[in-house]
Amino acid sequence: MTISTREEFLTAVQHGDAETVSGLLALGAGPDVRDPVSGLTALMIAAGRGNAPLVRRLLAAGADLHTGDSRGGATALHKAVQGGDPETVRVLLEAGAFVDAVSPTTGHTPLMDALWYKWPEVVAVLLEHQAGLNLSTHYGFSMREHFEYELNVNARGKDKLLEAERLLTARTQADENAVQAQHLMAAVTAGDLDAVRHHLAQGAEVDTRYPVVTGFNDAHTPLLVACRDGHEEIARELLAAGADVNATEPTFGAVPLHKAVYNGHAGITALLVEAPGIDLDYQGITNGYTPLHDALWHGYEDCARVLIDAGARLDLVGHDGKRPADIARESLGADHPLTKAIAEATPAAA
Repeated sequence: MTISTREEFLTAVQHGDAETVSGLLALGAGPDVRDPVSGLTALMIAAGRGNAPLVRRLLAAGADLHTGDSRGGATALHKAVQGGDPETVRVLLEAGAFVDAVSPTTGHTPLMDALWYKWPEVVAVLLEHQAGLNLSTHYGFSMREHFEYELNVNARGKDKLLEAERLLTARTQADENAVQAQHLMAAVTAGDLDAVRHHLAQGAEVDTRYPVVTGFNDAHTPLLVACRDGHEEIARELLAAGADVNATEPTFGAVPLHKAVYNGHAGITALLVEAPGIDLDYQGITNGYTPLHDALWHGYEDCARVLIDAGARLDLVGHDGKRPADIARESLGADHPLTKAIAEATPAAA
């Protein structure tokens, strides 16, 4: 893209000129072009100005939801929140924007910005999408302390802050109620097989996800927790009840197999690889590691052998460029029998 085309494109975005933006995109303009002064991408500019239709157009053209601005690191969702348009915020969230994205300079999540800018309507949208209430800024305030500070220093707009406070209180109560209703998960966490059987027999939903309360089980299914915590018989019961064997959790993008091998639970690993529909080679979102990568990384030879015997791929590459053979060499040593076996069986790199 030439400098003049870039300037024309950014000007059109700033002015909300959808026709010109669409025309330039059709001619090959990149949707992720940045303003050289502000460091904002076209999507951030449109989002900050509350132009939901233009945000949709840029997203359809492939604009990056997750990138940060080049000065402060905030995302398009942060900019939309600052702009105060609930529809734009909703568009970005429904497109996959991370609701708790953290600005690297301030530590602000979008919810913190919504409170800071006094946009209760935006707060409501973020809470609907399970924004976390127990996160902290980089300058030492929890979200709640941040909000208390806002209440104290603002001479105007307190009615909006009080409305936001009402929403936060309602969400807190809803979270507490949801946690209390998690009888099956409570039984799984406690390792109580009889209670798990009882709740399943009573019709408990086997894949109900735990509320997002900034805890270890956030948005986990019972099977994910059972596999992580080593409750083999409970995992067996959950699978028999139809639990999703490939359910992912949102933090690491891990599946039950990742959870099992990461913690060295070979029995559960053997149970999972036999489950109908199992994806042996799912790559997590944080590092691109498959369960086999994880098993080798943590030195769990028995888990790795179960995966290999089940047909796990040896050629997949993590975000660090490493295949299972590389991880095995680092973790087990070049002369270890399993390392040698993996190296011999690994297809040549393309």
